[in-house]
Amino acid sequence: MLRKLGLLVGVAACGALVVSCGGGGSDSEPEPTDTSTATPTPTPTTAVDFSLTTAIEATSTNTGLIYAFFTPTGGAETFSDSSRLPGTASISLKFAPESATFAFPDLSDAAVFAGSTLSSASATQRVYTDGNRSLTLQRPFSQSLRAIYQIGGQAFTQGTTAGTLRSQRVALFFNTVTTTTAIANTLSYTGTPQAVGGTPGTTPAGIITSPAVTLTVSAGTTNTLTGTINLFQTINGTTTQVGAFPISATVGANGAFAGTIDDNTYNLDGNFAGALAGANRDELVLLFSVANTTDKREYVGTLIGD
Repeated sequence: MLRKLGLLVGVAACGALVVSCGGGGSDSEPEPTDTSTATPTPTPTTAVDFSLTTAIEATSTNTGLIYAFFTPTGGAETFSDSSRLPGTASISLKFAPESATFAFPDLSDAAVFAGSTLSSASATQRVYTDGNRSLTLQRPFSQSLRAIYQIGGQAFTQGTTAGTLRSQRVALFFNTVTTTTAIANTLSYTGTPQAVGGTPGTTPAGIITSPAVTLTVSAGTTNTLTGTINLFQTINGTTTQVGAFPISATVGANGAFAGTIDDNTYNLDGNFAGALAGANRDELVLLFSVANTTDKREYVGTLIGD
């Protein structure tokens, strides 16, 4: 759901350890433009090696999400707010010496992590932690990368309640499709969505999950992407479904797609956008945002499929 995130974005920008907040700048109460179906675009178009063991320089446009969790003083953490945030994000990973740098539309300065802050590393994930800040780089497959930048412990007042905010910014990076060969056979992409959300101020943090899903692209003159993303929440050991998003869109010649979500079962509406990734349509990246304007439930998430 595209909502006004002036407070969320403002406190996140001014609360970040690496961000300076001068008067009157673009970090003052920005309001995201409604670009829920804006097509994600990577730049440059040259292929990037996302192996996490070599240098990475990648930029993408319209692949960003921002969301936050609020902890009242003496209370438990709950979901606070979310939005898809348009604009350009970038990731830079360097070695000898090692450093990781993440830029995002609402950050006036990029978040920089020295190699000494590396807290864990594997073939598919690299995590840097510096105090209340962390940067997680996830590479589920080979043609795409998910970057998650977290800032915790930000002093924040929600309404009249004092507490702290934990915000996360997510951006997807991917290689473009270069083949011009028509899709002759059905393409399938399987991955596990990462999603957050619920009712602001009520839903506990960390209870939303989404099982692995397979999306398919039909062959023929018109290439149609179809599938369903399901969301669940688990509270006190009891799991209930909270969303079932039908996905349907025409895939363009460049691999891009976008569409609307109409979940009549769980009364959620919204948008999704994404693209096929890799020279030969090897993978798929997708972002979604849905909401119920009556009871205020909202969910956002990303999917990388192979």
